[in-house]
Amino acid sequence: LWLVGCAGGPAPVEEGRSRPGTYVVVKGDTLHQIAWRYGLDYRDIARWNRLRDPDLIYPGQRLRLNPTGEGRVARPEPLPEPPRVSRQQPEPRVARREPSPSSPAVVSRSESRPTAKAAARPSAGQRQVAGLDWQWPTRGQVELGFKPDVPGRKGIRIGGELGQDVRAASGGTVVYSGSGLPGYGRLIIVKHSDTLLSAYGYLGRILVEEGDTVATGQSIAEMGVSSESRPALHFEIRQNGEPTNPLAFLPG
Repeated sequence: LWLVGCAGGPAPVEEGRSRPGTYVVVKGDTLHQIAWRYGLDYRDIARWNRLRDPDLIYPGQRLRLNPTGEGRVARPEPLPEPPRVSRQQPEPRVARREPSPSSPAVVSRSESRPTAKAAARPSAGQRQVAGLDWQWPTRGQVELGFKPDVPGRKGIRIGGELGQDVRAASGGTVVYSGSGLPGYGRLIIVKHSDTLLSAYGYLGRILVEEGDTVATGQSIAEMGVSSESRPALHFEIRQNGEPTNPLAFLPG
């Protein structure tokens, strides 16, 4: 599916939109797209609406966007946060340990974030996190870092050149490809596991379709323009529906 980039560029990524109690499906919607828009886990929506197959929704269908008496979907227990240093003890100056490849990668919002200087130099190669191989989705400097409490900062923005390669950061299945999410421009969402998804926004030409299986490092699109009409890629990773710092997955 080849889509030509528009001249004006997308609006800023929408954040903090109020969540309605229900949502009426329109043509082109996917459950992953709806969940992404409202900051939910697609499994929760499937559970609340008793959907046997999350891939089967239809225009006009009304979906509940909050739990009923059944409660939320059981999720993997997050890794414990590092112990807090008491005020009586000096803070140790040690490097933060990387997550084990065999354990789920859960990144707390309170976790210290890499500096912009460190993030501005994407490294080549791959890094294994949560049993998956990850690499940078494109080359270029990180212009905006991860600040989930700031509108438009639930991921990172990587600057580059118009039309340059955008690649899958890890292998998976394309569960959304289009421009139905306000603020992202042309967008691809890739499902890597039941808990991990990545998104690639501000795209120009899109090279994959929904349902395609992609490998780590495979070209999936070309870079388009950001909300400031500058070539850039908006890149997010979400775990259990929650934004997490992409730099915890990408090579250092």
